[in-house]
Amino acid sequence: MTRPLNFQQIQAFRAVMQMGTTTGAAAALNTTQPSVSRRLAELQSSSGLKLFEMHHGRLRPTSEGQLLYKTVQKHFNGLENIESVVSILRNSGTGALHIGCTPTLGSGLLPQVIREFRSRFPQTYLNLQTAATPQLTDLLRQDLFDLILTTGKLDELDFETEIIKTVPAVCVLPPGHRLKDQSTVHVEALRGEPLLSLGEMDDLTIAIKAVLAAHDMPVDFAIQTTSSITICALVSAGIGVAIVNPYVASTYAGQLLVKPFEPTIDVPVRMAMPAHTAPSLLSRHFIDVLRAHLDTIAGSALDVSARR
Repeated sequence: MTRPLNFQQIQAFRAVMQMGTTTGAAAALNTTQPSVSRRLAELQSSSGLKLFEMHHGRLRPTSEGQLLYKTVQKHFNGLENIESVVSILRNSGTGALHIGCTPTLGSGLLPQVIREFRSRFPQTYLNLQTAATPQLTDLLRQDLFDLILTTGKLDELDFETEIIKTVPAVCVLPPGHRLKDQSTVHVEALRGEPLLSLGEMDDLTIAIKAVLAAHDMPVDFAIQTTSSITICALVSAGIGVAIVNPYVASTYAGQLLVKPFEPTIDVPVRMAMPAHTAPSLLSRHFIDVLRAHLDTIAGSALDVSARR
């Protein structure tokens, strides 16, 4: 007859799966090996499942044990997320701001914005998380961010969204490339070049493929990856050329060539906030600093870097 499981049994099972032995699990849990073995025996008895078998003198998980571990791990990951949120809230209050953004904006746009914001509000607790757009929107729905920033598309029905800036994509080339003296790179000049890009579903990739097709050029890419940062690193190593947003390109100044690209492909920076709550005063201040910075670099930094 099966019986309800308890946390100590699950905890012992997880530790054995992770450490490989009851001795290692006992050390990780700061308990004794007999205690871990007893909890494992109780778990198998309570569940009515055989979770381990002996193999050459060592415990080896059964297929049922592997499946149970996957479920257990998901719940422990959720618990760790809860603990992370508790830690954030512990440091919160009226002087807290939680921001989410894509990695490219986190490295290419926000450092200067945050420096200016912190100079004005030095006592503010600021939590910045970077993730892909789908993960950012999921966390915004859970009210874990005050605002998010992305160059990807957002569901306008769920949030208060706004395109706060639109800039043209740029072409990045390895140092010493044959097009180094070109003031502007037209798509036709890239015929025969190994092109690097993001995944097939990325908005910029879709726009690039449309431009290539319109000029009767192959729409195949030599390398595709999930990160514009990785693309710039590959280009700087001489592996190929790419069309990227100018924010990530600016972080590689001096390591690659950045040129205006024709025909123009717009890269919007979108901001989203929860629709059911008004933005905090700190959020408004941060947005003001962000807008001012974008206005500044639109007329100087991006244009300058684009012509190196």
